[in-house]
Amino acid sequence: MEFVKKLSRKQLFQHSYKDPSEYFASLLVLPNKIAGVAGLDVLSPDFKRFTPNLIGLVLTYVMFAGVSFSTIVEVRDDVDDLIYCLVTLGMGMQGLMKIFTFLLARDELVWIQEYSKRLFREEGIAHKCLIMNNILLMNVVTKLILVFYAFTTVFMLVAPMFITLTTDHKLLTFGFWLPFVDRFSWLGYGCNLVMHVIMSIFISAENMGPDTIYFMTLINSYTQIDLMLAKIREVNNKIANNNASYKEKLNDVFKRHQEHLEYIGVVEDVYRGYFFVLFSSLGASLVLVLYAVVTRSWLAGYNSCVFIINELFIFCFLPTLLERKLSWYQGYVFIAFLSYQLFFGCFLGTLLAIKNEQLQQAIYKVTWYKLSIPNQKMLQFVLKSSQESVCMSLIFAPLDMSTYLQVYKSIYSLFTMLLTVEDE
Repeated sequence: MEFVKKLSRKQLFQHSYKDPSEYFASLLVLPNKIAGVAGLDVLSPDFKRFTPNLIGLVLTYVMFAGVSFSTIVEVRDDVDDLIYCLVTLGMGMQGLMKIFTFLLARDELVWIQEYSKRLFREEGIAHKCLIMNNILLMNVVTKLILVFYAFTTVFMLVAPMFITLTTDHKLLTFGFWLPFVDRFSWLGYGCNLVMHVIMSIFISAENMGPDTIYFMTLINSYTQIDLMLAKIREVNNKIANNNASYKEKLNDVFKRHQEHLEYIGVVEDVYRGYFFVLFSSLGASLVLVLYAVVTRSWLAGYNSCVFIINELFIFCFLPTLLERKLSWYQGYVFIAFLSYQLFFGCFLGTLLAIKNEQLQQAIYKVTWYKLSIPNQKMLQFVLKSSQESVCMSLIFAPLDMSTYLQVYKSIYSLFTMLLTVEDE
């Protein structure tokens, strides 16, 4: 967090906005435009479900399914290529679910962002500094996320081309290719590369925009809790000074907490199906990636970490070593990307739980015995509500770090089972 705060002081992240609501609205523009490349700019006032961009995205997935199926049939006897194709197919499943989520829940997604704007507008006078600081941190982190996505996409496209140009090994970004085309000829390779670039543009936009919007949605829920914590501190100060106006502040805390519960409920309803598919498809893909990297990659069989580091150093500067079997160099990138996708939602869910615990402690510390009986009952109701489970979920489990660890344990168990079966 300190690193993020230092970055926020850089000129790149400075702004001239005075109103928190306008500042937040400005941050939504870029991710919504990026999502618009794939036809998923659902936050636009003039959004239409059937646009050339969305039709292009749908056609991309139709082609993706077609070439994946034909590739699976073609390489069914080649373990390396088959696993590679299945992994990219699993990654495509979560993207397809994202399309359904954003199109079917467009009204809920608009309500979520409109509520945040209204809240920032209403609280912009009394708690302007708090809100502006939170939005500034949001600005920094969202731009870092977009840079990470952009770098990953460019690397996945450029690295295969670099290897192809420096060796005789014609390597594609993903594990599928056009049927009835010789992918080992330069013409066939070029046709497949164009297809992969077009698909990457649509699918990257589909991931970058919606994922950033989801991140901003969760950050806003943290800001809501920060506002309630500030109001509770004001209530305590007024009680300590025997100021009867604490009743108004306490009513405001009650109102904001009910709005917060509604907000989290809507967000959870929108995203829980998507996260279920994400964990199911990417979890299975990660098992296959780990298996392929360990058993099929050019580093398989080497146990020395020093050797691997030395070889990777040489790999960077001596392209002639690329003559080795490098069909799974992408596996390392896939491991990082898939792990990030799984970690992303769980970490944000855990932060929400931590924030909610802070709210519970703050309510508990209110000097309730100095309140009137009706206000004591109201405070008790708010405390009880805050103690109920408030978290994101993937239908059958909470979306937090505990679930993340359990998923990784399951992935490791399946991975070791595959290794055991191969050894036998």
